[in-house]
Amino acid sequence: MRIRWTGFLAAAALLLAPATALLPAAPAAGATTATVPAANTEVATTPSFQLPIPCGQRWTTSTHDGHASQYMVDMVSVGGATQGTPALASAGGRVVTSQFDSQAGNFIVIDHGGGWQTRYLHLDRRDVAVGDDVEQGRQIGAVGNTGSWTTGAHLHYEQKLNGSVVQATIDGHLVPVTWEYNQHFETSGNCGVSTGSSLFAQSPDRSGVFQWTGNGSSWIKVGGPAGRLYAGGAGVFATNPDNGDLFKMNGPNNWSKVGGPGKMFAVTGNGLFGLSPDGSAVFQWTGNGTTWNKVGGAAGTLYGGGAGLFATNPNNGDLYKFNGPNNWSKIGGAGAQFTVTGDSLFGLSPDKSAVFQWTGNGTAWNKVGGAAGTLYGGGVGLFAANPTNGDLYKMNGPNNWSKVGGAGRDFAVAGDALYGLSPNSDAVFRWTGNGTVWQKVGGPAFSIAGR
Repeated sequence: MRIRWTGFLAAAALLLAPATALLPAAPAAGATTATVPAANTEVATTPSFQLPIPCGQRWTTSTHDGHASQYMVDMVSVGGATQGTPALASAGGRVVTSQFDSQAGNFIVIDHGGGWQTRYLHLDRRDVAVGDDVEQGRQIGAVGNTGSWTTGAHLHYEQKLNGSVVQATIDGHLVPVTWEYNQHFETSGNCGVSTGSSLFAQSPDRSGVFQWTGNGSSWIKVGGPAGRLYAGGAGVFATNPDNGDLFKMNGPNNWSKVGGPGKMFAVTGNGLFGLSPDGSAVFQWTGNGTTWNKVGGAAGTLYGGGAGLFATNPNNGDLYKFNGPNNWSKIGGAGAQFTVTGDSLFGLSPDKSAVFQWTGNGTAWNKVGGAAGTLYGGGVGLFAANPTNGDLYKMNGPNNWSKVGGAGRDFAVAGDALYGLSPNSDAVFRWTGNGTVWQKVGGPAFSIAGR
């Protein structure tokens, strides 16, 4: 039985925007930089704010009627400890306040220039002082429960423009106003990159890696030629197109070698894993230099994401979950494809006739949809392409899907946003989260990847 495709609409939204290029053409031979045409450049007036929480973590956000502004945001961890979690600078700037207040508790204010400031309240401790210059992602304290205005551990967060609290922008999108926890979720893209969003793209000839700034159609070049991009909570990685060596992005045009070639790699919320070139062993990067530890034997395909690491048996396709070094448990049989979201694992049956969700218990799975072509997953949820025409659908719940767009060459989930590459690869779009409405954010690209 097929997925109950609902809401068929006439036009594919991905094809409606005017075809203006964003990613620059390949530089001429011998050139070291590529110039984006002025007509395609927008000045970024809003800092590229990220969630003030460590990379890959998923938190729920809300406000309440006790706030002076509905745009003040309270954050609580989903599935992890809130108390003591590092509080990170949402964007680069200078600390202008670091003090204790009887009501706000330990709180910090960072000035980002241009009239922008961010405030962090109820901290368990403060790790920065007035006058300190901080980069995006630097730990400024720890989440806590200090001050009389709090009744439980959480991070109170504000963005202010010219002295007034405004609706917070995270990773290029507005944080919706919700009045209870667990109605809206954000996955942190605060991964040590000082500029930009969680979306990356390769130029059409693969001569450069670009990062969307999160503003309009403004991109920056962050790397040179790459073979393949891998992105996730643990960061952004790329293979050397000549020898397959793996590099980690530490910042714009700052990459360090972390390992040699592999058959494939997978990025989870907090780890990087690789399959040896001959497929005989799974390794985990230690986070130091080019040192890796063997954590498993032979595997067919690796799947990684917020919910962890999974691998198929190379002989029969059975699926296994990584519980720790050399500790794996079987959770299911073979499938045509698997994908990992922020907190769940989904699979497509071998004949692609049905979509299933792992229950988290043993080898038990529930059917949540019918036939699908390709699955895409990440922090914002699960998506599937219609196997007949390629239209894209979002899973709202078991056997409840809604159309969000037309066919695309590829899709990528970056943080809590969905992006698509048009069928002919001439434009990059971002789903607005509303029906089948998409916003064009870029021009031609070879591939896109999100963390």
